[in-house]
Amino acid sequence: MALPAVVFLLALTSLTAASAPDCKDLVKPFMPEDPKQVFGKWVYVMGAGDPKQYHMALESLKSSWIDLSATSDSQTVTLKWGDHCFNRCILGEVNATISGLATTFRKNLSEHKGHILQTCSDCLLWTDTFRNGDVTGRYILQFTRTGKIDPKNVEILKKQVGCLNFPENLHSYDGETELCPDDKESEQQ
Repeated sequence: MALPAVVFLLALTSLTAASAPDCKDLVKPFMPEDPKQVFGKWVYVMGAGDPKQYHMALESLKSSWIDLSATSDSQTVTLKWGDHCFNRCILGEVNATISGLATTFRKNLSEHKGHILQTCSDCLLWTDTFRNGDVTGRYILQFTRTGKIDPKNVEILKKQVGCLNFPENLHSYDGETELCPDDKESEQQ
């Protein structure tokens, strides 16, 4: 009688494992079939930093956006950003080089290498490892087109954050602080 129960439990365990993604699947670098899907403006929703001082630094971030656009070189994209922190807007722009699934760029004195991870539709999940001299750190940043995210997608993000050993207390955009102005939007009006 115990043998059928064990067989049933093993079958149930394998079915559960097949339906719930494991860490390997949750943190695998991702590139959409059409890379143009990542182009355009993205609004920061939530994220985490590591080590602790970089996670705490996110607290100064009141709102943020990025804008990715193509260049004439298929291996290079333009990354623009607008961060509202320290009671002011900080705007910037760099060219980022794509090599396979990794993207690299230099921002101020830091060398950055990042990957896009699988996430919800109309979302962009970015992991970033950076080095500035002897100092290294990393971020995981969730962006959406609207600046809002469905709570069920937050739960998946929390699993991804756990798989990558980031702090579990995610920093979130308050949804109220105005985004910094985008020069490109001003030119189109």
